[in-house]
This record gives sequence, structure tokens and C-alpha cells, in this order.
Amino acid sequence: MGSEQVMIFVIFDRAIDEEVLELLEKLEISYYTKWSDVSGVGRRDPHLGSDVWPGLNNTLMVVIEEERGKKLLEMVRMLQKSFPSVGLRAFVVPVIDTA
Repeated sequence: MGSEQVMIFVIFDRAIDEEVLELLEKLEISYYTKWSDVSGVGRRDPHLGSDVWPGLNNTLMVVIEEERGKKLLEMVRMLQKSFPSVGLRAFVVPVIDTA
């Protein structure tokens, strides 16, 4: 059946958009879905695109083989260390089926 796939959501402050896209390039990940200027509330300050909470996030969704997904998570963790005060999270979901 081949290797198992996972879906990885990366949610990040849009200030580090270039750095996150560089991770995909380094791992030769060519296929993804990206949402720009996404609002949300996480552990840090809200990013609501308002006068009070002006920041916004971007979100990436990548469906990838599990082993390559582990490498992406490792690189996200390294980027978190480089930007400790900027919101950056990754979530992994198993892909059960596709159509």
C-alpha cells in the first residue's frame, strides 16, 4: 500500500512567512495549501486584524508521507527556537482516506 500519509497544519505569524516557505523549499515540498491573513487566538496575543489586536497569521496545510512529515516537524521546532517570541505551531493529523 505504500507509506502512510499525514496532514500537517502549520499556523504562524505572517511576519515569518518567508522563513516557513523556505522550510518547504529545503524539504522539496512542492504541494501545499496556504491561507493568508488568518485571524485566531492561541497561547500568545490574539491575532485578530483589529485596531486592538492588529496581528494576523498564515496557515499551511501539507499532505505528506509520514517520514517526511517528521523532518518538517523537526525543522519547525528549529524555527521556533530561532523566533521564540513569534507564534508558530504545527499539528499533525493522520490521513485515513482521500478521494
